[in-house]
Amino acid sequence: MGRFCLIGLIGFLAIAYVGIGLGIYHYMKRITVNGKPLIEQPVNEQERTDKLGIGEFLVYFSMIIIAGICAMQIMQNGGVGSAILARLIILPPIMAFFNARKRTGKALLALVVSFMLALFLMMTYFIIGVPQKAPILTVNNSTIIITQTTAAEIMSDGFDIYIKKDSNSGVKYNEFLSSGTFKKYSVNRSVFVEKGFNENNDAVPEAPYILVKEDVVIGSIGLYGSKTKDTVLEDCKIIHFKLDEDCIAAAKANSISYAFNGIDLLAPLREEELRGKFGEKLWYTPINAKEITQRWYGIKWTNHSEHLFWNEYYSYIRFDEQNNMTSFELMSRIAGE
Repeated sequence: MGRFCLIGLIGFLAIAYVGIGLGIYHYMKRITVNGKPLIEQPVNEQERTDKLGIGEFLVYFSMIIIAGICAMQIMQNGGVGSAILARLIILPPIMAFFNARKRTGKALLALVVSFMLALFLMMTYFIIGVPQKAPILTVNNSTIIITQTTAAEIMSDGFDIYIKKDSNSGVKYNEFLSSGTFKKYSVNRSVFVEKGFNENNDAVPEAPYILVKEDVVIGSIGLYGSKTKDTVLEDCKIIHFKLDEDCIAAAKANSISYAFNGIDLLAPLREEELRGKFGEKLWYTPINAKEITQRWYGIKWTNHSEHLFWNEYYSYIRFDEQNNMTSFELMSRIAGE
């Protein structure tokens, strides 16, 4: 429902802006002053009518670009009066450029239409946002692109998926595959994943699916097929991945590597490396790791639309006093769910 409301708002704004532009045009064509249409009348006091030189044009263009970047930063940070402040920043260089030469009503109309178009595009951007590139997890030489890699693709790469059969929170890591709590999927298109998006906050031993490579539990996964119908497991996409200390210890013992967007997760974590890789997406870092009991990094790929139009992604990496990872989680929110 929220998605349709936003689409309706954008459509209404588009119709309103087109109507305003056409209304101004017809008004300026119809009204005459001294026998000439208003659209042909001068609208400023500038006497120069020659064309702008390249150097002069670049000066004005640079001013507008710098003001536009500042205005965008203010709008992104939000706050009371941010839209008014952004407008006060962007308007002066635009008007300076407009008044650099003698202009007529036609030029004024072009300026108004351009401004309305820019405003419409900016509002559309802030309402809808832009798609985020899905993060990538690499296990040895196999790649898992969250919300894109299917169960069939990962199994064809030598992995097995085990499905939880019984609840047994006391099962030990080395008994996962032999206790009967999980059963290996036979890859026969006999299992369907329930429709709709379901967040998986379970610990690895309680997860509905675990990923296994050569009898080593790699981690737990979550699957998604469709919001309207049950989907065969093979056709579902991986939307969640989690590993804990037991998985990490087993990976090290069996020479299994994990990389997250190119960062080695089994090497000591360095904040500067994470900051260089993820930039502003790294929204949480420990302020003083020596004085807190739970050390973790938070990374997110979000949109202004709150996943109404585009997928969103979140990751949490916890670590110990030696900066070694103790757990990892990569999750997503499916657009429109």
